[in-house]
Amino acid sequence: MVMEKTVFHIKEKSGVVIIRVTEKKLYQDVVTPFQNTMVSVLERGRKNIIVDLSEVDVMNSSGLGVLILVWDRLSRENGKLVITGLRRLMKELFQRMRLDLVFTLAENEEEALAFIRGDKKIPAK
Repeated sequence: MVMEKTVFHIKEKSGVVIIRVTEKKLYQDVVTPFQNTMVSVLERGRKNIIVDLSEVDVMNSSGLGVLILVWDRLSRENGKLVITGLRRLMKELFQRMRLDLVFTLAENEEEALAFIRGDKKIPAK
């Protein structure tokens, strides 16, 4: 039996699934359990997801690919994906790759929940 590494905490708040990645590096053996979890959340019909990357220092293209997969699916289903807690280097990565223009980025969970509820607009930075 193969056990997948636990690399995240999942909770639900006001109908929104909040996934906090607990690894500093989102690549290699961490990406597969992350992708499996994200796909499982989507398959359960969840349409509003917050991904908290506040503990992540570095992510490779595979990790970004998972986020793009989720964003694409939610966009087609009128759902929302909000990414929170980007540290300085991760923010720079998103900006250099122009992903800050694709993803909705929030400073924290409260701001992300307000955006999903429609209480707050998050401007592109």
